Amino acid sequence: MMDIQKVTSDLYVIPFQIREGWSGSVLLVLGSKTIGLVDTGFEQTPINRIFPTVKQLGRQIRDIQYVVNTHRDRDHVEGNAMIKAHTPATIAIHELEASAVPHVDVTFQDNDVVEPGHRQFRVIHTPGHRPGSICLYDPTAQLLITGDTVCGTRTNLIRMDPTIYIASLQNLLTLDIQQLIMSHPFQPLGKNVLQGTECYDMIRASIRIAESIQP
Repeated sequence: MMDIQKVTSDLYVIPFQIREGWSGSVLLVLGSKTIGLVDTGFEQTPINRIFPTVKQLGRQIRDIQYVVNTHRDRDHVEGNAMIKAHTPATIAIHELEASAVPHVDVTFQDNDVVEPGHRQFRVIHTPGHRPGSICLYDPTAQLLITGDTVCGTRTNLIRMDPTIYIASLQNLLTLDIQQLIMSHPFQPLGKNVLQGTECYDMIRASIRIAESIQP
């Protein structure tokens, strides 16, 4: 079983296996009264990984009250159904992704504010991987959650015009970032949680890689 990574006192990266040698993750945001999630994984991820983690932290499943889906892909949204079946959570996603994702309750747009757990995040629309891909930014903590937006060497995940993807990443470089959390351990750095200059190194590397595939 892959280990849960405690990032800060209220942020936990919960990994799950996608295939041999490759993992995805969801992010748990532990508020004093409620719990938020960023993404829900595959169909059984809540049962196998999220709910046991909540119980290990001494909390109740019903405390999960808000979910942000970063985009439409299966490994980020299939767990929505199980979350809806077992919790009172509201599930939110960018308006451009909503028609492709079941169990969505509300949509948001660029620059909206969402509040999973007790943290307030600004939504940053970052198309390139998917039309409605987003990042979440906490300016106070200088924390950026990127989903699959910053995908490093995985050029197969750039599913739109590379210039759109590059523009999204260049926008991220304007932010003050001290901590960056990705949904997968993308290369070239190969880990989910980045600190300090690693954050910008990963974004710039992803831009260079995308530039290399342009015609």
